[in-house]
Amino acid sequence: LYEVPPGIAQKTETLILNDNHLTLISPGVFQHLLNLTFLGLANNKLSLQNDSFDNISKSILSLDLSGNNFTDLPSDLFRNTKKLVWLNLAENRLSLLDSTIFSSLEKLTYLDLSNNRLKMLAPMFVGLSHLDTLMLAGNHLPTIPRGVFDPIPNLKILVLSHNEISHLPEGLFDNLKSLNDLLLDYNNFTEISHAIFSTLHNLEHFSVSKNRIQNIPPLLFAGRFTLRKLDLSSNLLSELPSDFPSGLGQLEVLNLSANCIGNVPKNLFINNTKLEFLHLDKTCLQTPPIFSGLQNLIELTVCCNGIKILPKTFTDNMANLELLDLSMNNISEIEDDAFTMNHNITKVILTGNPVCATEQFMHYSFKGLDCS
Repeated sequence: LYEVPPGIAQKTETLILNDNHLTLISPGVFQHLLNLTFLGLANNKLSLQNDSFDNISKSILSLDLSGNNFTDLPSDLFRNTKKLVWLNLAENRLSLLDSTIFSSLEKLTYLDLSNNRLKMLAPMFVGLSHLDTLMLAGNHLPTIPRGVFDPIPNLKILVLSHNEISHLPEGLFDNLKSLNDLLLDYNNFTEISHAIFSTLHNLEHFSVSKNRIQNIPPLLFAGRFTLRKLDLSSNLLSELPSDFPSGLGQLEVLNLSANCIGNVPKNLFINNTKLEFLHLDKTCLQTPPIFSGLQNLIELTVCCNGIKILPKTFTDNMANLELLDLSMNNISEIEDDAFTMNHNITKVILTGNPVCATEQFMHYSFKGLDCS
C-alpha cells in the first residue's frame, strides 16, 4: 500500500497498516474512525505533521510508529492525543527529541524509544507521571543526566541495554521507588556503585551482563530483599566476596556465567534457599562446587569448565534438582551413586566429556545421562 485505503469500516477499533510504503497521512483520512483505539503504522516511510493524528485524538489509545526511519518528529505531534497509553517509536533514527514532545501524554504507561540514535536524554519525560515502562535500549547514550527520570516516579521497568554508558550519576534513581526491573546489559560499566541501589527498595530484576565489571564491592546487595533475578554474566569478575548473596533471600535466578571466578565457596549460597536457577557456565571451575542451602534449586548449568571428576556428593544438598548441565567439561569419571540419591533429577547433560566414550557410561545405572 502506498496510501491509506478508502472504505475502512467506521466502527473499526484496530487498524494495522504495518509493512507498507505509506509516506504520509492525508488530512481527514481517519476522521470517520471514531472508535479507533489501536493504529499500527510500523515499517513504512512516513513523514508526519503536527496534525497527523488529530482526527483520532479522542479515541486512540495505542500507536505504533516503529521502523519508519524518522530522524525527528514534529514538536506538537502528540499535542491532542491525550488518551494515548502505549507508544512505540523504536527502530527509527531519532537523535534528539524536543523536550516537550510528550508533555501532553499524561496517561501514557508504555514508551519505546529503543534502537534509535539518541546520544543524550533531554528532560523529555515531563508530564509522564503514569509511565511504568520505558525502553531506551540500542541507542548511543554515554551517560544519563541526573534528574531526567524524576518526572516518572511510577516507572516499573527501565531498559538501558545496548548503549555506551560507563557511569551513572549518584541520585539518578532517587525518585524511582517503584522500579522493579533495571536492565543495563551491553554497556561499558567497569564497576557497580552502591549508589545505584540506595533507593531502589522494590527492585526485583537487575541485569548488568556483557560489561567489564571487575569486582563486586562488599555488601553491594545487602538489604536487597526484593531482588528475584540477578544477571552478572559476561563480565571480568575473578572472585566473589563472601557476603555477595547474603542479603538476597528472595533470589530465584542467578547468572554468573562467563566470569573466570575459579572457585565457589561451599557456603556462599547458604542463605539463598529460594534459588531455583543457577548458571555457572564458563567460570573456570576445575572442581565441581559442593553447595549448601540450595535445596530448592531446579536447574544448575556448569557447562564449559575444566571439571574432571564428578563426586557422588555433588547433588546431595540439591534435593529438588531436575536438570544438570555439565556439557563441555573434561569429566572422565563419575563416582558411583552420584545421582541415584536425587529422585527429582531427570536429565544430566554430559555432551563433550571424555566419560561419554567410556565403558562406565555404557553401564551406568542412572538413565538420565545425555551425551548426545
